[in-house]
Amino acid sequence: MNFTLFGYPKTGKTTLFNLLTGAKIEVKAYEEGKKEPVLRTCPVPDPRLEKIWALYPDKKKIPATIDFTDLGGISFGEVKNSAYLSHLREADGLTHVVRGFSDVQIPHPKGKISPEDDIRSMEEELILADLILVETRLDKLEKELTGKKSPEGEKERELLRSLRSDLDEGKGIREASFSPQEEKSLRSFEFLSQKPLLHVVNVDEQDTSLIENLSQFYPAPKEGIQLLAFCGKIEAEIMELEDEERETFLAEYGLKELSILKFLKASYDLLKALTFFTIGKGEVKAWTIRENTPASQAAGAIHTDIEKGFIKAEVIPWEELLQHGSFQTAKEKGAVRLEGKDYLVQDGDVIYFRFAT
Repeated sequence: MNFTLFGYPKTGKTTLFNLLTGAKIEVKAYEEGKKEPVLRTCPVPDPRLEKIWALYPDKKKIPATIDFTDLGGISFGEVKNSAYLSHLREADGLTHVVRGFSDVQIPHPKGKISPEDDIRSMEEELILADLILVETRLDKLEKELTGKKSPEGEKERELLRSLRSDLDEGKGIREASFSPQEEKSLRSFEFLSQKPLLHVVNVDEQDTSLIENLSQFYPAPKEGIQLLAFCGKIEAEIMELEDEERETFLAEYGLKELSILKFLKASYDLLKALTFFTIGKGEVKAWTIRENTPASQAAGAIHTDIEKGFIKAEVIPWEELLQHGSFQTAKEKGAVRLEGKDYLVQDGDVIYFRFAT
């Protein structure tokens, strides 16, 4: 699972990246020009994993992970031409970092601080980038279909024409509904306005009350879009403290929790992701999959051989496992269910996969 942080220059992207990943990348207020994207893979904190592992302290504990990519700033109006466009298209989800703080030494390119304007501007740019992609593909299709019949090509042309009409009207692709076949056809395009989008506003120190009151930044978020806020300056200072001091300072500033916890909740919700757990010979491990994933495909998250040789899944919710004290005891008491390949894995399931080699 990958979330790519992007946005206009001087918004606090690298500050947020450091907060989310624990990285110590120097934030250079006046750095100009393209920089290489930075990638970090981070563990996902999960109290359920801690409790399951406590039953098997001799085993290794392995959390699920999430990848964060930090891109350089993209000038206003330049998303469609950005050197980072391919990185945006490859991401599972997009995190748009928005400037909500004032600093006379770092002037805003448009001369005023307006998170709402910058959010709408970025959404329009993502739509424009997709519109250019659709028009380019339609031009190519028209040439390919001249003088010959191709039912598949004609279906694609009809679908893309419909998308072009919506994009022309300023509607993101995530707002439209598609059949499973159409979804499959669109997958290779990696449309930006179809990806889950998280706007994260970096507010001033004196505006921390706005972190829990976001309506002025974005009155009505659309399907597949969420909004968060943080104060990069304060959180960067808090992260320098010892763990036991952090809660005190969070309360002092009126902050409920650190950005990483809010971000993970929002990202899992946007990606419609869930977590299941396995207890192996030497490890207790958490795995991330999408909602409505059949058991056989969930097995493939562990290894393709398990998916190919899938026989059955032995399943128990994590709370019930804790009540019984071990997977074996739960089996002996008939608490472990036997499920087939079409069983839809639920959040918090503990699963042992039976498979043939």
